[in-house]
Amino acid sequence: MKILKNTALLFVFLSVFFSCKKDHSILGVDVQPERDDINATFCDTATITAYTVKVDTIASFNDQYKFLGSNQDPTFGRMDVGLYLNANIQNGVTGTSFGDDANLVSAEIILAITSLNFIGDQSTPLTYSVFALDSALHNNKLYYSNKDSLHNRNSLLGVFTGTYSVLDGKLVLRIPIDNNYAKSILNNPQYLTDNSTFINTYKGFYITSEGSNLSPGTSPSTQGVIGRFNLADALSGFYLRYQKGTPSASKDELSYKFNFSGTSAVRFNTVKYQPSQGGNYLLYQQILGNKTLGKQDLFLKGLAGARVNIQLPFLDYLKSYADSFPIAINRAEFIFNLDPSFAAFIGTALYYTPPKLALLPLDSVGKEIYAVDQLSSTDYLRYGGSFDPTNNRYVFNLARHVQAIINKKKKNYGFHLVVADPDPTIVVRRDNYGERVILCGNNNATLKPTFNLSFIKYTHDK
Repeated sequence: MKILKNTALLFVFLSVFFSCKKDHSILGVDVQPERDDINATFCDTATITAYTVKVDTIASFNDQYKFLGSNQDPTFGRMDVGLYLNANIQNGVTGTSFGDDANLVSAEIILAITSLNFIGDQSTPLTYSVFALDSALHNNKLYYSNKDSLHNRNSLLGVFTGTYSVLDGKLVLRIPIDNNYAKSILNNPQYLTDNSTFINTYKGFYITSEGSNLSPGTSPSTQGVIGRFNLADALSGFYLRYQKGTPSASKDELSYKFNFSGTSAVRFNTVKYQPSQGGNYLLYQQILGNKTLGKQDLFLKGLAGARVNIQLPFLDYLKSYADSFPIAINRAEFIFNLDPSFAAFIGTALYYTPPKLALLPLDSVGKEIYAVDQLSSTDYLRYGGSFDPTNNRYVFNLARHVQAIINKKKKNYGFHLVVADPDPTIVVRRDNYGERVILCGNNNATLKPTFNLSFIKYTHDK
């Protein structure tokens, strides 16, 4: 049986390989003696096997831009993005005190939207809940998107049901905070002596909208929204508003803001993704393990949503062929086309096409690694990965990496196609990207994934 299997694989390789075409665009190949021909060849008949898989978790890096909200995408299903963060005394000031006669008027968290960067429909009212943390956050620790057990579920500090509002010309989310919690900060200066004491006493907040009632309909009030917030914006922070002495309408109201930025600030996202809730049948079945449905469509979603597993056995066949004839790769081009039947606009909701994707090789245990083409600035310029809006596609060139496979310096364990910037200095920071896209599978004769290989055979070097 093994002999028959190997024979069948050899037959498949030979069928694909000998259907490749000699590249007559190379100057002089039609006039030079055949023995001197450098055998420039172009091949576009190799089959890419691809299917959608769910992302288990991603690292959520501690930067100023973070997501928050809930969205029930009619194609991708439901995603809830929570936010852990701590509040910090401004500029590391020591000995902060509001005075013995400070009386609280109100307290709230304000988060400023980054431009108009959101997923879904911003007019959707969500229910945001704020919880106190059980333990302090550490800015020297890397947190992951599946880590959602750091808060006290019985310590609810605030609830707000509504939409974004406008403050000082910016879109913001405003959540009122429990007065008793705020008073404990205002009237206990012993915990305000320095920022370290403060954040170890009042450890921070977890904000979630997971309790919001959503559906995947076309009404603007049903699909939900996930916004991208700038936690270092001048408006973002935890506010205490108070008066000196007994509060009165005739008195000036004072305000103090604890920052969500600074050297001790910690901010990271949690993600709960449920493609089963209102999502596309083809997507959900692939995530359950039905790989054959990848021939229909392929689904990618950022923020620890979905990625595509890609296998290209042809590279192993080509590696065996190279044992007899040295091969020099000119270009190894992967092309992925958008499925035109899926619109970017669904009802009044917005689901943007990712500006960039990354195609990452896998190691022996299925871990994503960088392609050789990503490791130098010269090769990276040819690597590709940006969305081509004219042709509605993504194109990658992994010539260096494919050459390394042919030369047996790298092994072919397949690839992952993910929503991320292909720049190797940024690609790991996938928590910065929330877009999604649907690509055509192999059943689409004109828009299926393709692998175009241009190479030279040196027939007399061995």
